[in-house]
Parts: sequence; structure tokens; C-alpha cells
Amino acid sequence: MKIVDIFAPTLFAFHYDGEADNEYDRLMDNWTDVSYLRNYAKNNSIDNVNQFVKDRLKDAEQIQDLLEEITTNKEPLEYYFRTLFDSESGIKLLSLQKGKIERNGIRLYAVKIDENCFVITGGAMKMSQAMQDHPDSNKELTKIKAAKAYLQENTIVDKDSFYELINELK
Repeated sequence: MKIVDIFAPTLFAFHYDGEADNEYDRLMDNWTDVSYLRNYAKNNSIDNVNQFVKDRLKDAEQIQDLLEEITTNKEPLEYYFRTLFDSESGIKLLSLQKGKIERNGIRLYAVKIDENCFVITGGAMKMSQAMQDHPDSNKELTKIKAAKAYLQENTIVDKDSFYELINELK
């Protein structure tokens, strides 16, 4: 497993063993692939496949544009990422986060390392209210918890310790 920069020094992504790409690039490739989206819609019994595909393409572009705008303007990533669970709202260290834009059907999931420093663990198309209620988002819940445990095992306590880990993994 590696951690790669997406928009250094603030946004990173896990690159899991056995995967061709890091999580951000893998997800954006899927979410902008019409064939992938059509198959996903059919496998999830979506009634209006064409509208689903059109909406997800727009959602992916909106996320890419927003993250680029935030990092280019040196604004905090907290404008996009929110705590995954209300119980995590007061936690500063390694809190679980989701990327959320109003009326957007895609979520990126990340662990907040420190102020304005996040590492993406995965993502999913929003198909249910609770993550546990759809197999794909439930899988992402497992991944984000495992990523947090991995970071804790490597004694990540702030940006400095995180950057040290990244250098060790290269």
C-alpha cells in the first residue's frame, strides 16, 4: 500500500496493493466512464439509466472542479469534506470524513490527518441513506475504518508524522 499526492500538500489518496491506480484516479475514471455507469445503473435496477449516467458524469466533474478550485485558491479542504458521523464532529485526530456537495450523488471518503490535510480512502455513488444499506458504500465504510486503523498503527498524529510515513512508503 502506498499513499500518493493528489493536490500536495493537502490532499492525498491511498493506492492499494493490486490496484492499477490510486483511489481518487480509479474512482474518477469509473465515474466518468459511460459504460461503467450504464452497467452500474443496470446492476442496481435504476429505472432511468440515461438520466443516472448524465447525473453521475455531472457529479464527477463538479467534484473535480471544486477540489481543483479549493486547492488552487489555497482554501481549506474542510469546505468539501465533512465528518462522516456526527459522533466524530469534535474529533481532531484522524476523523472519518465524506466529501459532500448539495444534490451530488457521489461521495469521496477520506481520513482527516490534520487541519487541511486529508487522505482519500475510497468513494461510492450514493444509493441509500445509510452507508450500511448498500453493498458498495458498506465496503467503503470497511475501507475507511481499516485506513484509519493503518494510520493509527503507524502513529500518525499530525501532518509531520503523516509526511514522514509517505516518505517511508516511497
